[in-house]
Amino acid sequence: MKKLLLFFAMTSYIAIHAQNHYCADHKAQRFNKTLAVKQSANKLGSTQGTSSIPLENKYDLKFYHLNVNVERTTNYISGNVLSKAKVIVAAMDSFAFVLHQNYTIDSVYVNGVKRNFVRRDSLINASAGTPVLQNQLFDAVVYYKGFSPTGGGAAIGDGYTAGTSGSWGNQVSWSLSESLCAYHWFPCKQDLRDKIDSSWVFATTDSANMVGSNGLLKNVVTVGNKKRYEWKSSNPIDYYLISVATAKYKPYILYAKPMYLPNDSILIQNFIYDNAINNSAWAGQKTALNKIVPTIELESKLYGMYPFYKEKYGHCMAPFGGGMEHQTMTSLGFFDFEIDAHELGHQWWGDNVTCAAWKDIFINEGWASYTEYLCDQYLPAISGTSATTKMLNVHNNVMSQIGGSCYFTNADTMNANVIFSSRLTYDKGSALIHTMRYVINNDSVFFPAIRAFQNTYKGSTASVIDFKNFMQTFSGLNFAQFFNQWYYGEGYPTFAVSWNQSNNIFYLKSSQTTSKPSSIPLFMTSVDYRISRSAKPDTIVRLYHGQSIENYTLALTGTVTSIGVDPNNWILNKVSTNTKDINLSTGELEADAPLVFVGPNPTSDALNIYLYKNDQASVEIIDITGKTVLQHNINSHAEFDISKYANGIYTVTVKNKQGEVLKTSKVVKN
Repeated sequence: MKKLLLFFAMTSYIAIHAQNHYCADHKAQRFNKTLAVKQSANKLGSTQGTSSIPLENKYDLKFYHLNVNVERTTNYISGNVLSKAKVIVAAMDSFAFVLHQNYTIDSVYVNGVKRNFVRRDSLINASAGTPVLQNQLFDAVVYYKGFSPTGGGAAIGDGYTAGTSGSWGNQVSWSLSESLCAYHWFPCKQDLRDKIDSSWVFATTDSANMVGSNGLLKNVVTVGNKKRYEWKSSNPIDYYLISVATAKYKPYILYAKPMYLPNDSILIQNFIYDNAINNSAWAGQKTALNKIVPTIELESKLYGMYPFYKEKYGHCMAPFGGGMEHQTMTSLGFFDFEIDAHELGHQWWGDNVTCAAWKDIFINEGWASYTEYLCDQYLPAISGTSATTKMLNVHNNVMSQIGGSCYFTNADTMNANVIFSSRLTYDKGSALIHTMRYVINNDSVFFPAIRAFQNTYKGSTASVIDFKNFMQTFSGLNFAQFFNQWYYGEGYPTFAVSWNQSNNIFYLKSSQTTSKPSSIPLFMTSVDYRISRSAKPDTIVRLYHGQSIENYTLALTGTVTSIGVDPNNWILNKVSTNTKDINLSTGELEADAPLVFVGPNPTSDALNIYLYKNDQASVEIIDITGKTVLQHNINSHAEFDISKYANGIYTVTVKNKQGEVLKTSKVVKN
């Protein structure tokens, strides 16, 4: 009964806090235990995730074989690690790697010969004997033993931990290496850009245990009174995604059949606490876990085929308050639709394509967080959360403070409150992607672009700049201003809106202020307005906001009863006022600006210019590079064919006969 009560307490907590990012909460909380320990460890390598130790940069890793002894009750590890690599400099006379100073190194072999080595704290440099020449392969084996360090030296805690589940009482030992703590449990090279081409993890443990890891379980071998679990993966993998988890587990097997595998299926191999899987209190967790089948089928449809489908996906339970996206086998503390969808999303965003440096963590966490929204959008019957509510909560969290950026410096990667910020890395990153989807304004372009990006960078790493440039090329849109505002910039816009209608002409005035004008004084963005009319269906118009006060005039029949600003929450924004102003059509609107209409905006072909005073004017259109692409004089009205213009943002300037600017608008051609 005690376990049952604990389980209900846990599920109540999940229900109350389902809007939180457990991934973010867990990583940030564990990091903050001991920043001093982490900063000391940084002497060994770069905080960017790209090694600053010249000796380590002399080779390109090809293969890891971890052969370790582990038990569920202790953080003691012993064994050996084989590395196969290729020399990428003219000649390499020594093999360098990192392993925490807690461990004793028994010996190091390079190319089959026992070598002398020099150790400085956690950096080890072993002689290679005869120098290994450029493009030649070599192998190295390190034999070691010891207790993993404690005290939270990794960005999210300890690299290897032994503990007991508070809910189920199970003893577990597990690895969790993000961001720079793989060296807490095995000798390695910690460089994000040097993915290992393939890997084996052999773990020997008490016969009562099971060990979960990456890839496929190829064999279970009896070794005396113990068992050796032999996991093999043929996919590229980053150092921090290699994992082991050891406990008294029982397997719980599921299968998924995504659209790309009509005659096959994906193995979903879950390692569940042995005393939980047949417990009546397990029913709720089992229901949540079973939802991973339609989730992996959906994410494969949206992002492209699950990248590790020839091996598996799965979960290992471990007693921590979140999830960690170990490649092909997520470690997590409990099952819940959003965290399961999030960690699964990481298999594409973080595992298949990994951030090039830790300051590019938007590639990992922004996309995994937007995956939650997409699963709410496309699987509403099983998610339990509406996509509308999800994005509204995301926006409210981001706007709970006036500033904050998704952009990080190298120094920021030392601060978990920044790099693992639920508000910025996760929610603002997710909101940015949502707005990019809005700007592209065509899911038949957006999702193929995402699938193409995954295919282009599969098994590799990508920076935020790589992502921006790729999306520009694929969509034909220029995202320089977009990223300057939403990624590098801080804050959000607030709109004060007034409107009126007279003689089938609809007048709309929108004034913009920003929460942090020192960063972004004006967000140049399209905004949707929903116009409700009596006896007519609602209509949504998309208007470009390119200056602090915009006045729009639309021909519109039917009686307007109300308007909504950004009704589908596409962009981060607040609305301070939204009122009807009966003087707007003849008084205030004319005082603010002449009655000039430029639209539609965005447009793919026709661009109309209306002069409501039936006067003469000149029109000039300038592209993003500053080149004038059109100059023309008009009387009252003109329509221009811009279908042959390149996609992008154009500045349209309308001047009267005296050369005075009547209106300047940013028009999006798509």
